[in-house]
Amino acid sequence: MSKSEQILPNKDHFLYSFLNPKSIAIFGANNNLMSTMGSMQLRNIRAGKGIQEIYPIHPRLEIIQGYKAYKSVFDVPVIPDFAFLILPPKAVIEVMEECGQKGIKRLLITSGGFREIGTEGIELSNKLDQIAKKYNMRFIGPNCLGIYNAWYRYPEKKEAFINTFWPYMIPKRGNISIISQSGTIAAQTFWHAKEIGVKISKSISVGNERNIDLVDFLEYFKDDGYTQVIGLYIEEIKRGKEFIDMTKKITPKKPIVAMYAGGTKAASRSIMSHTGSLGANEKIVKAVFDSSGIISTNSIMDFLHYLRTLSFAQEYNIFPKGNKVGIVTDSGGSGSMMAKTAELYGLSVPEFSRELKNTIFEIIPPTASANNPIDVTFDVNFVNLLYKLPKLVMKSGEVDAIIVYGVFDFDEVLDTMEQSGMILDEKMKGINLMIERAVLKPIKRLMKKFSIPVYYAGPLPYKYPWFQKFISHDIPIFELWDLPTKNLNILCNYARYRRERLNNST
Repeated sequence: MSKSEQILPNKDHFLYSFLNPKSIAIFGANNNLMSTMGSMQLRNIRAGKGIQEIYPIHPRLEIIQGYKAYKSVFDVPVIPDFAFLILPPKAVIEVMEECGQKGIKRLLITSGGFREIGTEGIELSNKLDQIAKKYNMRFIGPNCLGIYNAWYRYPEKKEAFINTFWPYMIPKRGNISIISQSGTIAAQTFWHAKEIGVKISKSISVGNERNIDLVDFLEYFKDDGYTQVIGLYIEEIKRGKEFIDMTKKITPKKPIVAMYAGGTKAASRSIMSHTGSLGANEKIVKAVFDSSGIISTNSIMDFLHYLRTLSFAQEYNIFPKGNKVGIVTDSGGSGSMMAKTAELYGLSVPEFSRELKNTIFEIIPPTASANNPIDVTFDVNFVNLLYKLPKLVMKSGEVDAIIVYGVFDFDEVLDTMEQSGMILDEKMKGINLMIERAVLKPIKRLMKKFSIPVYYAGPLPYKYPWFQKFISHDIPIFELWDLPTKNLNILCNYARYRRERLNNST
């Protein structure tokens, strides 16, 4: 049995059925796969190859995207687990009533035009509440994109997923779950997530939270075995006390990274027209985050990087025991910048002991420096830079984390060599396999053994093949030299918080 098969989802929680429905009725889809949101969302549900029973409802069409269509939900031969509504707001009220009469207990309402548009929308929202109470229904939304679950009915279905978003890009499956009051943050970040290696378990667009809110999903993810890191995009916190109590229970075991969109006049105007929320003072929200152990940021790229950083630590249980950093670089400038930013973030870059320096001198060029940072200047033996020197520093016990700068795209180098007229021998052509064997696999074993994270960096964008190779092997790698120290600071701070909370609880 694989590791994933031993993980248990939170089946006892009512939200499990929302994330793993066996059958759905969908209102608002047609055969124009790229022109209407409902059609794009049905397209993506089909692409997930999970849900087998799909019942499109349409007053005129007989076939929708290959499925038999029904003129009314009353014509569907079963009671679907789930109803998905992408309709004008007034039509939502009528259809929701019909779903209640049919016996459907779970709904996803994508439609906008409710409290965010003012008095008329508020009246429609109240009608949603009344119908839900009348038929004992629960619903996500309105004004949302819904759900993405990469672990749909796993391990019964090995590769299936459910995606009710309209964007089609799917990141690699992992242990990060996102709850967002914006469909954009929940869904349109997937392109970047895929490129930089942010591995998603679930992503939820909750919209106006009329019936199901942040706290409900936090409660679910607290006990979900496929969720080890949580990301939040917040425009308002409806149940403040419950939110604080829940996050305090979660953060000592599962880190939470949050973006708060309010706090300025322009942001408050935007939020009011977006979901109809009233944002709180940013100082109050920051105090809530700090007291709950939530890591906050205003940058979407930092949000994704922090999630990836914490995901790696959780997946492999690699948490630094302190804040001492060793730096290995083939560039003096990058080494100096990383040393400076590390100290500005509160990390320590200690000078190495004489014993460690003497050991380092044995494998670096005469022109190199054995101080911390170790600056190898130029060394054709890339294994020294990428593996042997980090191994020496790791075994010394003098640092808690290591940053290595100097990852280039070796495929590009080989292409340039051939273009210059050189003839490459088989050894040079096999450099890919050699690095995989001599660097990537062994360094991960060492990280696990010593619980010392090793962050790699280089001057290339993530899209380059060798950066993607590191990402595919779950080796933390970053563009340029600012990101490694920033993310290492986040990890060290969380590791300290985690130790303190877990020690206090025992």
